[in-house]
Amino acid sequence: MKTIFVTGGTGNNGKPILETLAQTDFSVKALLRDPSKAVVQAANIRYIQGDMDDVASLEKALEDVHSAFLVTAYSESFPLQHKRFIEAAKKVGVKHIVQLSGIGADPKAEILTAKWLGEAEQHLMSSGLHWTILRAGSFTNNFFANAESIAKEGIIAAPYGPSGEAPLSIIDNRDIGAVAAKILTEAEDHKGKIYHLTGNTHLNYKQIAGLFTKVLNKTITYQSVTDLEAKNELLQWQVPELVADSLIELWASIRNSKTPPPITNDVERILGRKPKTFEQFIRDHSKTFS
Repeated sequence: MKTIFVTGGTGNNGKPILETLAQTDFSVKALLRDPSKAVVQAANIRYIQGDMDDVASLEKALEDVHSAFLVTAYSESFPLQHKRFIEAAKKVGVKHIVQLSGIGADPKAEILTAKWLGEAEQHLMSSGLHWTILRAGSFTNNFFANAESIAKEGIIAAPYGPSGEAPLSIIDNRDIGAVAAKILTEAEDHKGKIYHLTGNTHLNYKQIAGLFTKVLNKTITYQSVTDLEAKNELLQWQVPELVADSLIELWASIRNSKTPPPITNDVERILGRKPKTFEQFIRDHSKTFS
């Protein structure tokens, strides 16, 4: 039985992968700094203590692993963390890595987010390992950051301009998990592939507020915030200033872009079903937003 390895087991993307793999017969190992915080419990899942900055712990954790899912927290150091993980995986004989990236990834990009993502991809592509890259659009789970203001004030605030009409390609994190799990269990069929994971349609914040209004049966309005206001809030959340600046830069590029982000059918091609809609995301998490 081939063993699958998952990083970020308590995060927005690792957790849905583990929830999907828990329904299979595959042997699964998941990396956590503190295994006592594991959320998904199943007979075929074993949690391994380790740290993305500790190469020795990575090498030990990756022993006897065939395919691995690689994601790290968003920070200026994540390209280096990806490089360390990839080198450790290669050293102990991992065959295939599925890497979560983002639409627009390019090591030559001027925008820091796209540059960091592109650098991380290059580390994998040049490693000699088999690889699959998942370039995802915006995450549905990002909206949990707005849950309190939606529930208490009926407001969804974001730096997407006065009208909130900048188009986004949004993907449900559960679809990312399902796609990644399928590729991890069928790795040979996806070698050297780059997939772009999006929902079925563009959405802007004005439309998103309308969907929240419809599902929650109360008026939810979009409220524009300035880049400075957004940055100050990030800093209050203890986000490092360089990372905060990179996010402001990213949001401004989306807001000012003359070309909408791509919408693809990659989710449907891989899973044999359409992506989950944003309305379904709200319905499934309505208690959180209420």
